[in-house]
Amino acid sequence: MRTITLVLILISLVACSTPPVAPTPEASIIPTPEKGQAVVFGRVLSSITGQPIYRVRVAFAEVYRNEETAIFVDDAAFSPSAETDASGRFVLSNLSPKEYVIVIGDPFGLNDVVRNPDGLPKIWNIEADQQIDIGDVRVNIGV
Repeated sequence: MRTITLVLILISLVACSTPPVAPTPEASIIPTPEKGQAVVFGRVLSSITGQPIYRVRVAFAEVYRNEETAIFVDDAAFSPSAETDASGRFVLSNLSPKEYVIVIGDPFGLNDVVRNPDGLPKIWNIEADQQIDIGDVRVNIGV
């Protein structure tokens, strides 16, 4: 009887113990940037539904400045971009260190820009040799 009790106690302890934390799948797929470049990753959610947005273009539109203003250009042929997966996640490897605005959606159709709380486009200063997690970004592109 003692042996059975001891075995039951051991089983209870094992069942109640916390399993080791395994790395998330996202963490294991983030590549190391090439020298002088950066890797940017995050997740795109609908600001309407809160759900991940699947198979949407995430483009990094370069910011150009002069003495008075800053503009950004999303060139569908040349702006670095990635596509989201079923979880709304994306990874963009080997991004040149510059200032960018993130444009999500079709460059010729429905799209939105990641914005600051004041409504202005958020400018991301991407630095070399970094893995940058931009976290969850919410956009309104009708999804």
